[in-house]
Amino acid sequence: MIAYKEIYQLKRVDNNDFPAIKELFWKVFKKKVTLKYLQNKYNTSYVGVNYICSIAYCDDIPVAFYGAVPQKFKNNDREIYVAHACDSYTLPNHQRKGLHNALAKFAYEIMKEHDMKYVYAFHSANTYRSTKKLGWKEHENLQRFHININTFPIGKVLNKFRWTNIYDAFFKQKVSPEAIKKLTSAHPEKYRLKFDKNFIDYKNSFKSHYCVEIEGCIFWLKIQAIIHVGKFYAPSAEALQKAIKKLKRKAFFSGITELLFQVDQDSTMAAQLQTIAQPKESWLVGYLDFDPEIDLKDFIFTYSDLDTF
Repeated sequence: MIAYKEIYQLKRVDNNDFPAIKELFWKVFKKKVTLKYLQNKYNTSYVGVNYICSIAYCDDIPVAFYGAVPQKFKNNDREIYVAHACDSYTLPNHQRKGLHNALAKFAYEIMKEHDMKYVYAFHSANTYRSTKKLGWKEHENLQRFHININTFPIGKVLNKFRWTNIYDAFFKQKVSPEAIKKLTSAHPEKYRLKFDKNFIDYKNSFKSHYCVEIEGCIFWLKIQAIIHVGKFYAPSAEALQKAIKKLKRKAFFSGITELLFQVDQDSTMAAQLQTIAQPKESWLVGYLDFDPEIDLKDFIFTYSDLDTF
């Protein structure tokens, strides 16, 4: 724990801080989030590193939080740690006091201690502005592909009332070792998030995900009003076209109005999707590197890398 401007105490998050983080989330956003959700999201013990976040207190009252999760990326030759910055919020009365920057720099030191090669984020307008002051760099924008389905929007109703467990009856959650192998077969020479059973179990601890296999293609997705495809495998563009037709049919009868893909513009997935729909610009990937030898041109990012996926 360190003092900041004499009235704040900055510390590395531990399990005892999650009630405070939940309280802070409610005060800032006026949205409820469960303690279990927060604890599971930040419990990244499956990668061997836990809690690379920082929190600020003022007289024992939580006033600001900087959240990040460690991830393992791998290529054919090695595995490395990176950090995904995902949450940052400060009580209005304590904004414009430099707390965000102080907490971020405090968290960066924790990341360096654990040999994280860089910290990155899928930028919103707010994160883009705030990271500029911290010396972040720009990589590339992801591409998004929207495939619309004309059906009654039951999915939006189910999502509003949080009845999404109904999809468990129609979509399977289990991802077979063969499916995992195919989902990780593209771009072996580049660094990609290590997608394995441990990662899948981690993601399912705070959101439900499904695996759909059609026409030799595999889709790993979540359903939240619409179908969000985190990553997919297709042996060819033709196979993908056939599979998406059948996936649209499943969506039609489930009351789902859209398939959304967000992919790295340099990926095989992007090239295959471009034969079906026109891409639109999505999030800019921003980063701060701690290792000068790291070049993000050697990395492939996917929608499923996102903390909230």
